[in-house]
Amino acid sequence: MIVISLICAIAGRLVLKVRDLAKESGLYVRKSSGLIRNVSANDALIANLLGMGILVNIFWVVYASASYPGADLTATVFTALVVNLLVAYVYWMLSSAMPRTGGDYIWVGRIIHPALAFMVNAVFVVIMITWAGLFPYLAVAFKLQMIFTNLAITTGDQSYAGIATALGDPNTIFIVGAVILTLVILSMFLSVKNLFRIIIALFAVQAVIFVIFIGMMLTTNHAAFVAGFNAKSGTTVDSIVKQGTDLLGSPITFTAGATAVGLVYTMLSYIGYANSAYFASEVKGDPRRSQGLAIFVSPIIFAVLIYILYASIYNVFGHDFLVSSALLFVNGKSPLPAMPSPAYLISFITNNPVLALLIPFGLFLNDIGFAIVYFFVPTRNIFAWAFDRVIPVKFASVDKRGVPYYAVILYAIIAYFSLWVTVYTTWFSYMYYSNFGWWIAAAIVMFAAAIFPYRRKDIFTSSPKIVTYKIGPVPLITIVGVVGIFLSLFISYSTILPSYNGFPINPIYVVSMVFVMVAALIIYAISYFYQKSRGVPVDLASKELPPI
Repeated sequence: MIVISLICAIAGRLVLKVRDLAKESGLYVRKSSGLIRNVSANDALIANLLGMGILVNIFWVVYASASYPGADLTATVFTALVVNLLVAYVYWMLSSAMPRTGGDYIWVGRIIHPALAFMVNAVFVVIMITWAGLFPYLAVAFKLQMIFTNLAITTGDQSYAGIATALGDPNTIFIVGAVILTLVILSMFLSVKNLFRIIIALFAVQAVIFVIFIGMMLTTNHAAFVAGFNAKSGTTVDSIVKQGTDLLGSPITFTAGATAVGLVYTMLSYIGYANSAYFASEVKGDPRRSQGLAIFVSPIIFAVLIYILYASIYNVFGHDFLVSSALLFVNGKSPLPAMPSPAYLISFITNNPVLALLIPFGLFLNDIGFAIVYFFVPTRNIFAWAFDRVIPVKFASVDKRGVPYYAVILYAIIAYFSLWVTVYTTWFSYMYYSNFGWWIAAAIVMFAAAIFPYRRKDIFTSSPKIVTYKIGPVPLITIVGVVGIFLSLFISYSTILPSYNGFPINPIYVVSMVFVMVAALIIYAISYFYQKSRGVPVDLASKELPPI
């Protein structure tokens, strides 16, 4: 007993010494993060839905139809939801236990190791860097172009077609895309309260357009679409279907095997419901409720919406036509002047130019929303890295409104470069397997959740009861985390298979994602030894949570 008491006393002194060392070393640059809690639970929910995109599948259904011609996408929605809810549950619980900006960077760092945390979080940020240029590019090259193409069809004025053609020029795409990106960057310097007003407005307009689109789908039928298409397009539905069937080499029908493969595609459509975990220090209220609503409820709402979307699209345009027109488009054989997205195809079921431009305008706003959300999230991750001194502490600087302005400026420079790369080069093709890296990183987060009750018992036992709930002797978060590990790894592997991508596994693309992970670990190591030489124990960040 004397020996045990002595050991406990020594251990207690060591813990106190570590905490004192952290304080004396100035590990944290201030006693509070400086971020301001101005985001309500409802605001966070809307931001997560905006990050998923309630209209975006009107656009992506083209590539889904071409890649999985036999997949019944409506049948994949709720199966994919179940899998995503497991991941959402983990993010909800960890956000409730450790509600700090940085999300998985904080959790993995405090549960496993800060180096691994930086690697996981850096993978997500690097992928978002490719999106920084992609969304302005898509907004111009496809959505604006589609608006003017639809106007040309519904009004008969071919000057609109000329504008659509001009919007396909790379220089025009870059200039207009840079204007969009500049507006996004300027919005980041607003207070969070005002920024979220923009986010809510964007979502509200998209929600109205979604209702209008579904209304158009419910008040027409396939026969009306066929008649309109045959009269206005210069070709016929039967001709498109025949060409597509010939190109595919088999009849276009739903199959169980193709639907199972399509499930992976639908899984990826849900990405975005965990965004609020990364700006947790700016979300008001009890995180059990706020993050539960934002992270766990948002994918349920999204599932209902995209199920209605897919079902109505199939009903009006027909599965065989959607697949055929998509196959012709991606193979460069389409006789149509624009991508055969339902946002373009509606111009054949209405003569109202306002309705014809409204849906592609909604998709344009969808890309603007993506650009804002996926600019906001990585700046908060950069802030968290700087707050832990993994990168220069200057990037954790905030103004009186709680804006991390140096992080915003850094990411703005990166975003302009990303746009240039997207428009003028093929460099980002090496990130083709980004989903492979994304879900490996997610698997590590699931692993951290599984061992959380055992690795950091101090934080776990002080967490809200909803986090510490057990089934028998085993914490529920451990059970869900273990299941999540295997599901995440399965999805990661599935995204590089020929059945998913349509071509053999490319080792270079695989290595590029591994390179991102290794590079992140090297950056952390450099930072660690540099800070150590200055007497700053960066590794102590894993011993305690940063201030709110």
